[in-house]
This record gives sequence, structure tokens and C-alpha cells, in this order.
Amino acid sequence: MRARLGAQLRLLRALVVGYERPPFRAAGRALGRAVRADDVELGGVPATVFRPAGARGPWPAVLVVPGVTREGRRHPAFVGVGRGLAAAGVLTAVVDPPGLSVGELTPHTLAETRTAAEALSSSPHVRGGRLALAGVSGGGTLALLLAGAPGLAERVSGVAALAPCCDVGGALRLVTTDRYRRGEDLVPFHTGSFFRLVIARSAIAWLEDGPDRRALREHVLGVEDYGAEPLRALRSWPDEELAADVRAVVQLLANVDPDRFDELLAGLTDEYLEAAELLSPVRVARAVTAPVELVVARNDKYIPLEDAAAFARACPSARTTVIESLEHAVPRVTPAAARDLARLDGVAVRFLAATCSSSYSG
Repeated sequence: MRARLGAQLRLLRALVVGYERPPFRAAGRALGRAVRADDVELGGVPATVFRPAGARGPWPAVLVVPGVTREGRRHPAFVGVGRGLAAAGVLTAVVDPPGLSVGELTPHTLAETRTAAEALSSSPHVRGGRLALAGVSGGGTLALLLAGAPGLAERVSGVAALAPCCDVGGALRLVTTDRYRRGEDLVPFHTGSFFRLVIARSAIAWLEDGPDRRALREHVLGVEDYGAEPLRALRSWPDEELAADVRAVVQLLANVDPDRFDELLAGLTDEYLEAAELLSPVRVARAVTAPVELVVARNDKYIPLEDAAAFARACPSARTTVIESLEHAVPRVTPAAARDLARLDGVAVRFLAATCSSSYSG
């Protein structure tokens, strides 16, 4: 009870400082004036570190991984999170892993995010070498993956993931055929164009470097982020002279027939399929021991609820909070908004309690 009360007070301070809107703007600026923000590199990864005012530490720490946004760690929402948590006494690092801001989730992205997490946990300013992980969308996917990583999992105090994709391999089926697997059934689900583009950018980035891959990558990176039908050009891409591994990926991404998906997937190389598995948190869910807060939309415009449910079934320490007023990671004004705010308050309090007290158990 004491841990939760302390976390609630920390959360209130964080909200006042991080949410720079009336009627909190003046109070927030006063409370957050002494927070120090430094642009640094954590293990070579660009980051902004927000340090609590006053005491020298060591402090409880959080590594925050943004979602897919061109602004990356500079996005006002993540700056607000960093400032708010630091004002609440938590050393906060918001990182920009390579590729994530443009929608390329790759093994290299994961490896570099882990390097940043290890650098942060090794800092003398971090209490006990432990850190919490928080992320949104693709950043939430990375946070969950790190929480189950051998050699790092035991240093993680807690995880908060908002709208993560937990099965990247399943996402390949979803963005091409508008189907996801639930048990033995294939269930229809119409996903949004931006998610199709992010998965396509990631899938092409998993290929070995070469002229074919470079041409494809240049094309998908040039596609408008929120345009319609981002995979249209791949359906007419001249693939006869492509290298075999590249041709197999183009054919998979161009396919819309649910009955052909498994056949086309089987045509990919083992190394390629390993990348999709490596980036799927559901594969490491049983290895996660830290308390996990999954926050997902009831009706996500990109990812079916079953994606998070499958992770939660496999992870004994996961707790899922379903929010009615989310589309993905962005809230909407609905009749359920007030109730959802209370649920989100509970999530944030539990996460802060786990972050600030390694003995907290929920």
C-alpha cells in the first residue's frame, strides 16, 4: 500500500510537469524547472536523458522507446514523459534506435536498443543497476523483447507497453491477407495502411544488402507514411530478374490470397524467418519475469486484440488493460474516456511502483 501511495504521488507530479496544458502549465514549469535534459549517446544510440533535480542519485531508471514517428525522441509527447518522470524522481532516457523512426524494425534495431539499455543500467546514476522499460507501438515491441532477453531480463524492474505488436511473423500475414490466426482459424481483420507500410519496410530491411534490396528499400521509404494502398507497387514489381531471396519477399508482400500465404512463407530463407521470430515478443514471453503492463485498444485500427492476448497467455507476469477510447496509441473522446483514465492511472501507478521499488509485487 505504501509503495502504491508513493507511486500515485509521483504520478501526479509527473503529470503536472509533463502535461503542459492549462490549468497545470504554470505549476508544471515551476516544478520541472530544475530537471536537466542532456542529449547523449547510450552505447552509441542517440538519447535524451532527463535527470531528477536536487539529489545526485542513484535513482530508479526508465528506458523509453518511442513508436514509429519521424520526430523520434523529439516528439513532444516523449519529451513530456521524460520531463515528467524526471520531476517525479526517475532518471529517464528516451532513445532513438536506428530505423525505428521511419518504421524499420530489424534485428539491428533490437541489438542497438539492448546496447542502450545495458549502458543505462551500468551507469553509476542508476540505482542497483536495474531499469524499467516503456514503449509505444514498435517501441513497446522492443521493450517486451528486451524484458525477455537473456542476460538482461534479471535487471528489468518493470515493463509498460502501449499498443505493441507481439507477433511480427503474424503481422506479415495480417498486412497482406487481412487475416490473423486464432487457434486453427483464420479470422478476418482489416488493418490500416500505415501498419502495412511499417511491416513492409521492416520486411524489406531484413534482406541481405544488395542492389535489389536497395531499390526496394528506396521505394518503400519514399512511400507517403499515411497514404492509401502502400503495397500497390509491389504487386506489379518486375520480379523476374530479382535475386531469389528478394523475389520471395516481394511475392509474399504482394500476395492478397490467404490460401497462398503459408506456401509463400515457406519459400523464404531460414535466416529471413529467424529475423521475424527474433522480433516477435510472444516468442520470449515465458522468459519475462518482471511485471508487465500491456495497454491495448479494444478496437485497434492496426492490430487485433488477440495479438496481445497471446502474449499475455504465455507471460505469467503480464497484466492486460483494454482501453475503449484508444484507436491504437492515440486516445479518442468517447463515453468510456473517464473510466479509461482510471484504468490508465492504475497502470501507471503499478508501473511506477515496480520501477521505484524492486520489492513491489502488485
